[in-house]
Amino acid sequence: MTTTGEITRSLSGAALLFRGRDAGLAYLDRTVDGFWRSFAVIFLIIPIHILTLYAVSRTSGGTPFGSAVRESLPLLALDWVLFPACLAAAAKPLGVSRNYVTYVVARNWAAPIAAAITLVPFMLQGAGWVPEEGGALLTLIALGIVLRFHYLIVRIGLQVTPALAIGLVGVDFMLSLVLVGLFRG
Repeated sequence: MTTTGEITRSLSGAALLFRGRDAGLAYLDRTVDGFWRSFAVIFLIIPIHILTLYAVSRTSGGTPFGSAVRESLPLLALDWVLFPACLAAAAKPLGVSRNYVTYVVARNWAAPIAAAITLVPFMLQGAGWVPEEGGALLTLIALGIVLRFHYLIVRIGLQVTPALAIGLVGVDFMLSLVLVGLFRG
């Protein structure tokens, strides 16, 4: 079971990783038990995800809130495990099996921070404080920040070259887009 202390410590570690500091890894439980517990972080992401859906539903053309929640929660759960499962299958050929657990733990604990970053533009637009065009620009900026964060997690967690890190971030992002396309298409 994940404790409040572990949550606080792990999010602090993820915040250090966000700033590019590999010392953040020391805050994470990178044992096998810590690896499996890190998947429970989805329960921190779900409320942020629901807030995002609510904000989007308040904008013009947004899917009704209840429908969006029902449709997206299974997709969120599948997306949560798809890339780690794919990477587990490719870890040995890519030469990253030694750092796989560290990376997945870091990735999972970084996810609430990334979700909060992407929430901001939707909340601003949903509240009517930012027009649609401004919301789109802010969303692109937030996406860029989150992709950079994922890049840092891959570089620091897996200890790979910049080129491989960019490729893995791209594959993770594309898998998410494919899932959305398949299930919402």
